[in-house]
Amino acid sequence: MRQLNGRYTNNWAEHLLKGLVIMSSADTVAQRLGTFVSRLTYEDLPPEVVRQAKNFVLDQLGCQLLGSTVEWNQPVYEFVKKYRQGGSATIVNYGDRVPPDDAAFVNGTFGQGCELDDYYDRGGGHPGAASIPVAIALSELKRVNGRSFITAIVAGYELGWRAGSGLYPSIMRRGFHAQSVMGVFIAAATAGKILQLDSRQMTNTFAIAGSHASGTMEFDQSGGEVKRVHNGLACAGGMRSAMLAQLGLTGPPTIFEGERGILKVFTGECNVEPMTHGLGSEFAIMHGAIKRFPVNASQHSPIELLSKLVDENGIGPKDVQRIDVEVNENVLMHGGTIYEPKQVVEAQFSLRFTLAIRLLKKSNDLRLYVNPRLWSDPEVLDLGKKIHLASDPSAKGQLRFACKMRLTLSNGRIFEGSLPSPKGTARNPLSREEIQQKFFGLADGVLPKERLHRIMDKIEGIDREDDVSTLMHLMISSAAKS
Repeated sequence: MRQLNGRYTNNWAEHLLKGLVIMSSADTVAQRLGTFVSRLTYEDLPPEVVRQAKNFVLDQLGCQLLGSTVEWNQPVYEFVKKYRQGGSATIVNYGDRVPPDDAAFVNGTFGQGCELDDYYDRGGGHPGAASIPVAIALSELKRVNGRSFITAIVAGYELGWRAGSGLYPSIMRRGFHAQSVMGVFIAAATAGKILQLDSRQMTNTFAIAGSHASGTMEFDQSGGEVKRVHNGLACAGGMRSAMLAQLGLTGPPTIFEGERGILKVFTGECNVEPMTHGLGSEFAIMHGAIKRFPVNASQHSPIELLSKLVDENGIGPKDVQRIDVEVNENVLMHGGTIYEPKQVVEAQFSLRFTLAIRLLKKSNDLRLYVNPRLWSDPEVLDLGKKIHLASDPSAKGQLRFACKMRLTLSNGRIFEGSLPSPKGTARNPLSREEIQQKFFGLADGVLPKERLHRIMDKIEGIDREDDVSTLMHLMISSAAKS
């Protein structure tokens, strides 16, 4: 393996250069992506890509375990429990056996349902929540070894990143939810890889997945816990797309760039070039980021920057007269519209609420977001009125999650700062120990500590496993087993 201009060449890229794999520029985007995913092998993956995949699997399983316990995710579990019993796949924590697409639906909802799952450091979407539940559910349908499991997850991250490159940020301005749209393609690529589809079938998988892409962000305007289901629906839709393609269903090969394809319908444009740029020479999973707070990714930099300014200068809540925050323009609609939350999801998507409790409680623990008393607490609301949000034109692309902040105190003193990206992104990654600590923090109380250590050890050596489905055996609580 060689490093070329900061990017790693691999077997796939070398095949391209040697002409051993023919990929015509006349092929559609779906065909080019389908060929890439179908030919991708574990041997093409650099060690750091494999390491990154393991980190994200551990993180996602922690998110699923915690997500299985919160009340707003229970309607999805209860629905499947009531109407879909009997199948090859397992629901996390509870142990119910259901069809694989239903397991992905529930576990995918659990995995994204607390706003703690991973995301891309630029662009939109949550790749771990849309790929890992799918890969695990299908590994219970057919025997899958660890190397194939890792490769399928890497393929899922690739499709979300590339779909997002063509769709973002226009898709967000129009009010579509990135996870509802891009998540379907993440799940489809993961499922297609697990099912060992050829390039033609993979192309049809993406073409069929386009009919599952849907979902708006009206939840960040007036609430509604339906947002929790968007990822689960994407998981199920993507998996079904691959399974249908395997059985011979076809779809339009121009699903991305066609006149009525995804790009033009969701953005009004046809920004094709980024979707295949660098295909085979860089890996999207290296653009993944791990969350530390249970909020939308755009709120992480403001949280960190506020904490830094307050801690370094000994500022208390009563000292603050005004807080000016400059962020990516889309954050103004995605996190700046809700002042007084009425539901948990509204609290998690209110940047004013998030910064107010950070200043008051010095924490953004999930328990603060689920506390209804804080939603209408006069002290929280008063601080919220002092927070003024504005667009930063430079916060885009690789700096999408950048933040600038100015604190004006009652005594007239002013403190300013900026942050290019939050901790947890590729620019400032979490250490392996920090990722493990997060996992234990998420899953503690759901499963015994001894079991959590076994899960962590299993994932560490997952690429040596002959049968990945044994991982799910560890994800069921003793109460469920009895």
